[in-house]
Amino acid sequence: MADAPHPAPGGPTTRAGRVLVRLDRAAHRPWFLPALAVFPFSDYALPVLPNQMILVGASALHPRRSRMIALTFVIASALGAFTVATAVQLAGPWLLETVGGLVPGRDELREAGGFVSRNGVGALALLALLPWTPRVGVLVCALAGVPPWSVALAVLIGRPLPVTLLAVAGARAPRLLRRSRRAERLLAEVLARRPAAESPLPGEPHR
Repeated sequence: MADAPHPAPGGPTTRAGRVLVRLDRAAHRPWFLPALAVFPFSDYALPVLPNQMILVGASALHPRRSRMIALTFVIASALGAFTVATAVQLAGPWLLETVGGLVPGRDELREAGGFVSRNGVGALALLALLPWTPRVGVLVCALAGVPPWSVALAVLIGRPLPVTLLAVAGARAPRLLRRSRRAERLLAEVLARRPAAESPLPGEPHR
């Protein structure tokens, strides 16, 4: 990538960079998409995962597969919502205290709870239109006794738009991603660890 920051020696320095290097190496393996699905699926319980950067980066590195990458993220996010809602309703609220990653702040829960109570499960579909995973909305619906399949359906309705926009932004790299130094640095780290004969990003000259 022209004028890209030089990657740090010894391997990527960020969690997203390390994940993308592994995914990039597995891109032509049959388990690439299932491995990718792990991240949006588990984002409800492990909110520290850099899902947006993984989605954008994977789409930038493999633009011809960006539609399948986006579809994988949407389906996995809906399945994750179904799984979390089912687990919370079967185990009870104590599960939220046991699994620390699932517990948002009280103010966040109160705000999302009020929004869902005023607008019903359709509010979850609206929350799913945001760029990040609707973790709090899913938990509020689960605690309110909304059927898990309704929770999953609401997520499935809302997630395609933000996920597709992020995938398209990645697939049109490097023109759009040059505006973000973080994304540019991340992709530079991954490309630096590709075999020399492998193609760079679309629109970029071979090294």
